[in-house]
Amino acid sequence: MPLASRKLPVPLGVQVGAVAVLFVAALVALWATGASVVARERRRSEAKDLLNLAGTKLADRGIQIIARVGQFPDFPEEASRARLDRELSTQAVAALADHEGIAGGYFVQRFKTFLGTAALTGRVTKTVIETAGSQSPVPTPAWNETSLPSLEADLIDIQVDAAIRKRQVLFSIEELEGRSPVTVAIRTAPLVVDGRCIGATWVITRLVDPLFVDRSLQGYRLAAGLALGGIALAFGLTAGLARTVRRQATERDRLQTELRRSERLAALGKLLAGVAHEVRNPLAGIRSTAQLWQRGVIGLDAESLGGLVHEVDRLEEIVSRLLQFSRADAQDLVPGNLNSVVAEAARLASATAAARGIQTHVDLDPNLWPVAMAPQALLQVFRNLTTNAIQAMSKGGKLHLMTRSDPARQAVLAVVADTGPGLAPEALGHLFEPFFTTKAEGTGLGLAIAREIALAHRGDLFAANRPDGPGAIFTLTLPTASSLTYGELR
Repeated sequence: MPLASRKLPVPLGVQVGAVAVLFVAALVALWATGASVVARERRRSEAKDLLNLAGTKLADRGIQIIARVGQFPDFPEEASRARLDRELSTQAVAALADHEGIAGGYFVQRFKTFLGTAALTGRVTKTVIETAGSQSPVPTPAWNETSLPSLEADLIDIQVDAAIRKRQVLFSIEELEGRSPVTVAIRTAPLVVDGRCIGATWVITRLVDPLFVDRSLQGYRLAAGLALGGIALAFGLTAGLARTVRRQATERDRLQTELRRSERLAALGKLLAGVAHEVRNPLAGIRSTAQLWQRGVIGLDAESLGGLVHEVDRLEEIVSRLLQFSRADAQDLVPGNLNSVVAEAARLASATAAARGIQTHVDLDPNLWPVAMAPQALLQVFRNLTTNAIQAMSKGGKLHLMTRSDPARQAVLAVVADTGPGLAPEALGHLFEPFFTTKAEGTGLGLAIAREIALAHRGDLFAANRPDGPGAIFTLTLPTASSLTYGELR
């Protein structure tokens, strides 16, 4: 394949870094958008305080002027309204001079109309205006309106009417639709003199730029998009890691199988060295007997024939155990209950144990988890362990068989313990080596085969001395059937 056409895998660190960058970017976008929303809400809260202050100033400056308005027809209609509008405009300008961006004015019940409307939208100047026969500097707007703002007019009319009817101060924030949508805050308050409502004040301000909501939505969309991108990339990364883990698990199983084969070859190498010695002894006995027959020194009597058969039996036992050792993992494992195997081993050992004055105790866990096993192979393990335990207790004792589940290791434990003399410290490290034995007539293959069978079941076999007294304890550990992969259940 040409080098240019190969797809090089993206390093894991780069993938993790990309996920981290996307999530950090999403958090930054979310934080920035959230900060702007918080700032908007803070401005809304501040707007209420500003409108309360501006509305109070407006009422203080205008209530006495409106209260002087006489009742019709004592007061010329048009002339008085025009003069009142000028006076109230002056007061509105003065009240709102320190509050840029706030518009306000009065509603006069006598004329059923809005007067003195002022909207400060530019540079505020100081102008000398005659007020009550004296001259004093009064701030005037760069320009002012005597009519309501066109976009907010309906809202102002509704809120003023509500304030007069309810005779209470009203504050609200409204979204206004138009050619340029805006959000406004409005405060209306009735003007009451001697129990009579003579009018109302209103102040209003625009809170946000018309594009603020769009920008907020865009910020949230950006944060959500980045987060979703990070999640999608994380899912892809997780899937890739899962595939890698599966491949590694398969490779690990393969390497474990090869390692076990290599270990078995090494063990078989040791076996060959031991076979030369173990087989040579019975062969030498057979050869000497045959030579004596050949020379006529002895005849074919029962004693010589019995000795010959005994040596042949020894050879057969050695060969059969060698075959068992070499084929210890050639078993089909199926889920089953280990209790049945342990109970059968106890039954088979009970007669021999009773004949030697040994008490047999069986303690089986009724809720024991199933294990993947070859029952006959495991029965051979327990037969070997119980036989060794019985032989160790030449003067009687107790044989104890027990099963337990081990949640921490997802495994099942089977214990064979005795009250014999225990295991010598120098023997503990060699018990499972082929041809190592402490018995005069032993072959040294029983425990080696038992451990090979345990390893073939993906478990292990351990030996130790009892901590509570003399005696040995052998523990077989097997993984639960649910913890094994399909490939391990052959």
